[in-house]
Amino acid sequence: DGTETHELTSGGYVYLPAGVKMYMENGQTEDTEVFLYKRRYEPLEGFESHKIVGNKNEIEPIEYEGMKDVLLWDLLPTTDLGFDMNMHILSFEPGASHGYIETHYQEHGAYIISGKGMYNLDNNWMPVEKGDYIFMGSYSQQAAYAVGRDEPLAYVYSKDSNRDPKI
Repeated sequence: DGTETHELTSGGYVYLPAGVKMYMENGQTEDTEVFLYKRRYEPLEGFESHKIVGNKNEIEPIEYEGMKDVLLWDLLPTTDLGFDMNMHILSFEPGASHGYIETHYQEHGAYIISGKGMYNLDNNWMPVEKGDYIFMGSYSQQAAYAVGRDEPLAYVYSKDSNRDPKI
């Protein structure tokens, strides 16, 4: 029947292209936390996205802008024009921060997966912690820094890519 099964463990993720049905089942007795992100796909003639199944723990992190205490994991291919978005994980060790307040033309969403911190959203600093979700509109100023001592501030975030913004 063409049905595929994938078992995800901690750090696991799946990207499915438009038109593919997904069914989820918790294969253990303990509760499982799932972050589901859904958006309308913007096709680009001659290109298409494809299914990706992976695990953050199997990806080599990148030092974000050369900072050893801020790490980035790319979950989707960043240069494949079939993808109209990307998903990343950004992790700040306690005391670490963005190097500056930044802004992007893309809309963003960020789901805090660990730690605590302060997030600057359009020049307003707000406390954030595991379980919070932030939506950032186009051109919103943004930055973050981690607080606490126990664990990094980390979030999975979406970012529109490979398409011109709608005006």
